[in-house]
Amino acid sequence: MKRILRWTLIFLLTANYSYAQQSSLPFENNEITIEKIMAGFFAVCVYFIPTIIARDKIHFKRIFIFNFLIAWTVIGWFISFLWAINAKSNNTDTLVLEEDIEN
Repeated sequence: MKRILRWTLIFLLTANYSYAQQSSLPFENNEITIEKIMAGFFAVCVYFIPTIIARDKIHFKRIFIFNFLIAWTVIGWFISFLWAINAKSNNTDTLVLEEDIEN
C-alpha cells in the first residue's frame, strides 16, 4: 500500500510540474517583446495623465511629486487627477481693454 501511495505521489508531482511548463500565458516568459514594451509605455502614460494635465499649472512640481509617489494607489491617482484639473493656470494673463490703455 505504501508503494502505491509513493508512486501516486511521484506521478502527481511530475504531472503537475510538466503541466506548469506547458502553460502559455502572455506575460509568463521573460522574453522582451514589442507587445510588452507597448503595454509598459501605455501604462506609464496612463499613470502620468495628471502630471501631463498639470504641466502649465501653478502647482506643477507638487502635483508631479504627489503623482509619482502616491498615484500607485487608485485613490491617490484620482486625487492627483482632480488636483491637476482644478489647479489654477500659470498663464493667467489679465485682459486689458483699449479704454484702460488710453486712460
